[in-house]
Amino acid sequence: MYSKAGYATASGIGGSTTLASTGLDTLALVVAGVTLVFAGLALLKLVPRRAKG
Repeated sequence: MYSKAGYATASGIGGSTTLASTGLDTLALVVAGVTLVFAGLALLKLVPRRAKG
């Protein structure tokens, strides 16, 4: 029962088992954006503050 499906998907022929590619993954964009914001905030903490006056 499963031997043909396993062989077909292992060789890349399987149609119903492949993931759909929509071209836009909103969650990935949100995670990347938040990561860039936090990386920028971390860099701001490393920069020495200017002397006032």
